[in-house]
Amino acid sequence: MTKIRAGSILDLSTVDWRGHVVFMLFCSGCNFRCPFRSNSALIPIDSGREVDLGVITERVLASRGFIDALGLTGGEPTLQPDAVMELFRWAKGEGLKTFLNTNGSNPQLVNDLLKRRLIDHVALDVKAPLKPEAYSAIIGLKSGVEKVVENVKEVIRLCNNNGLSLEARTTIVPTLIDDEASIREIARAVRDSSLYVVQEFFPFGEVLDERLRKLAPPERETLLRLARAALGEGVKEVYIRTRQNGLERVYHQ
Repeated sequence: MTKIRAGSILDLSTVDWRGHVVFMLFCSGCNFRCPFRSNSALIPIDSGREVDLGVITERVLASRGFIDALGLTGGEPTLQPDAVMELFRWAKGEGLKTFLNTNGSNPQLVNDLLKRRLIDHVALDVKAPLKPEAYSAIIGLKSGVEKVVENVKEVIRLCNNNGLSLEARTTIVPTLIDDEASIREIARAVRDSSLYVVQEFFPFGEVLDERLRKLAPPERETLLRLARAALGEGVKEVYIRTRQNGLERVYHQ
C-alpha cells in the first residue's frame, strides 16, 4: 500500500478553500527554505510520520458527512506525487472535490492530475515577482531558481488554459516583500486566475528566520492598499486574509 509522510491533519477546515468544507492533510517535506515560513518543522523530508494511505482514507470517511473536499498542503505535497495521485483518485471515487496547495515547483504533477480529471482547485503560493533574483531571496535558495520561476509560470498557465480554479496568494512580510511595485508585478502575472489573495504574515514561534519572529504583522490598511494595487492591474477578484477577519474581498475605491 502506498504511504505518505504527514505532519498533521485538520479534519474540518472552512478557511482553506472559499465556499468549501475541506479535510486538510499537511504533508511533510519542502524543497524551499522560505525565511518567513511558520510551519518550518515540516521542511525536513523525514519530518512527521509515515502512514498508509488507508489510515488517511478511513479518517476522511469519518468526516464524510461534513466535508465536500480533500485538500493537501504542507510542506510541499507534490514532493510525494504517487501518494497525491492515489489519494485524489480515491477522493474523486468517493464524490469529493480535490484541492492542492502548492509552491508551484512540480507542474508535471499538476498536468497529470488535470489530464486524469483528478483536481478541482489549486492554491498557488506566488511568493515574489516571477524573476529569479526576486524569488531567490524569498524561497531561501541560491541555485536552480530560474527553473523554479519557470515552473510556477507553467502551473499558472496550466490552470488558466484548462479552466481550473486557481487561487494565487502572496504573503506580505515586512522588510521582505511588502512593496506595491512587487504586488503589481505579481498581479500582472496572475490576472487571469480565479482570485488573488494578499495575506498577512504572522510571526508564529516556528518561523524559520528568528529575526522575522520579532516583526509585527503588516497592518490591515497595508494589505488593503496592496490589494487595491492588484485590482489596478486587472485582477478581477482580490482578497486580503488576516487572522482576525479571515478572508475579505477588496473593491476599487
